[in-house]
Amino acid sequence: MRPRSLRLRLLLAAGVAVFLALAAGWAGMSFLFERHVERRVAEDLIARGRDLVASAANAQGQPIALGDPRFGAPASGFYWQLRGQDLLLRSRSLWDEALPEADFAQAEGWARGRLDGPFAQELVAVARMIQIDANAPPLEVIVAEDRAYVAQSSAQFSRELALFLLLLWAVLAAAAWAQVTLGLKPLEDVRAALDALQRAPSARLSEREYPAEAAPLAHAINALAQTREADLAAARRRAGDLAHSLKTPLAAMAAQSRLARQAGAADAADGLDRAIEAARRTVERELARARRRPAGRRKPMATRRCVSWCR
Repeated sequence: MRPRSLRLRLLLAAGVAVFLALAAGWAGMSFLFERHVERRVAEDLIARGRDLVASAANAQGQPIALGDPRFGAPASGFYWQLRGQDLLLRSRSLWDEALPEADFAQAEGWARGRLDGPFAQELVAVARMIQIDANAPPLEVIVAEDRAYVAQSSAQFSRELALFLLLLWAVLAAAAWAQVTLGLKPLEDVRAALDALQRAPSARLSEREYPAEAAPLAHAINALAQTREADLAAARRRAGDLAHSLKTPLAAMAAQSRLARQAGAADAADGLDRAIEAARRTVERELARARRRPAGRRKPMATRRCVSWCR
């Protein structure tokens, strides 16, 4: 069931719309942050890959080692590998494992991708094809890092962003409440003016005091009040005409009743008096109804007109 309050409808609509917008923003910013962190990780891996290529070119049969000690700790999440024809060189962190072939590697430059690494790890990897010298076979160079770091950073950012956006939602909801309150104030003014209109049927709403959106409503209320006042005046005139038109017949019937009573026809006189009294009460009731205010309040009446001439 929809709420009957216009204020509540507007506040609910604003709250839901702002919440959905912020939720979409949270999802989008979390996704973009994750991509940004992954790009930064890839840039760092490319720098290490260049050091690896330089070390491989200058190794001359000596073991290749990079300065980062994490490449020497088993299952550390930081790996490098050189793969070629009858050649497989890898970091000590791989232990007895090997990285799968990177199908995204190319000779033109470093390419980024994801690999299913050892020890049930998903890896962010950069790879390229190189050739140490013209006579050497091409080598596939892979430098990779456990993606758990990216996922952890993204999850932490998402939590902090969610708290911030929740606070922002509360601030925007308060702003929406203030906006709705200010926007509906002309309607509150119209209601107050209607109360005054009930107390004084001749009062009218000043259309110049309302904004352009509420001015037609004030105009329509004024037109309705004008019609009601005209109807009330017409009803009063009809009631007065009715009273005057019934005055002579009721006076004549009252005279006939007195004559009948003097002639000894008391029963007929009583019946005639009852009919006269019923007609008098009906006239009084209709006159009183015609004198009422539009709000249902009676105007004070100094005398009851029919009493003096209906008897």
